[in-house]
Amino acid sequence: MTGLPSPPAPATPLAAVRRTLDQAERRLARLAGSGTAALQLLSLFDALQADLSALESAGVDVRAEQARFETLRRQLRHRAPLFLAEVGEEALRAARDRTQPAPEHRWWFLDEEEARQRRRRQRRTAARLLAVLLVAVVGYLLYRRFAAPPNVRQARQHEMRGESLVESGDLAAALSEFEAAAALAPDDPTYHLWRGVLLMELGEPSAARSAFDAARPLYEQEEDFLLERGLTYLRAGDAEAASADAERVIALAPRSGWGYYLRGIAAAQVEDYPAALSDLERAATLAQQAGDRTLEALARTRRAALIQMTEGGNLGLGE
Repeated sequence: MTGLPSPPAPATPLAAVRRTLDQAERRLARLAGSGTAALQLLSLFDALQADLSALESAGVDVRAEQARFETLRRQLRHRAPLFLAEVGEEALRAARDRTQPAPEHRWWFLDEEEARQRRRRQRRTAARLLAVLLVAVVGYLLYRRFAAPPNVRQARQHEMRGESLVESGDLAAALSEFEAAAALAPDDPTYHLWRGVLLMELGEPSAARSAFDAARPLYEQEEDFLLERGLTYLRAGDAEAASADAERVIALAPRSGWGYYLRGIAAAQVEDYPAALSDLERAATLAQQAGDRTLEALARTRRAALIQMTEGGNLGLGE
């Protein structure tokens, strides 16, 4: 029959995924005041994980959708305290018991991750390498007192405020401080690395890549850039990204212990102690072979502190 409108075309699976992403983004943006309704966000994540995996297996290009989903996961991880305050840890545990999510669906375990973060913060002071820190502080004070020009001193003040804000979890405010530091001292790669890492954690990968591109030429070798970026990711609390950079360092310089050192301390941050001890031992051995006394001391000191922290090293490694 003519003159009648055509029925709407059925939604494709990819269009359905995009609608789910839109819903998840809106719900995450309105997290404050949502109460236990915020739990629906976790179910949306489950659906996205399943649908994206199915589409990828079918040969559909879902790279853009995967990137949006990864950004959502990062944002939820950084907003975990607000999410838990809205939902309540008891309600989350009850919902998890009903749902029985797979372990890799880490969004269901935000309470456990936050508990691990609290324990790591409590151990941080004990785990620091005091001797190295002392040398760095004394060197900085001497430099600031006798050599640093005014713009460098101002940049350093922004850096210290930025680091403090990172520790407190205010990544957006920390980014502003490192942007100011980079404007004052554009030849210092540290500030560009911090900009890139914070932008990545805040879900702005394109801007993050630009910041990393500004830092990369300021290093003599790619592995130096990757190592410093990995260490910066660690300080921002992203052990997964740090470990990925460590793998790249190991691939580029397999006879250097620095990649193993970075991977080891990233493993320690997520409490994978056997892997951490193994990598730190490998780092110390390679450093000894290369005559790198600094790295050897760092790796052995960190490993000894880790063994002591884990009650004598009863981790199945024969300590």
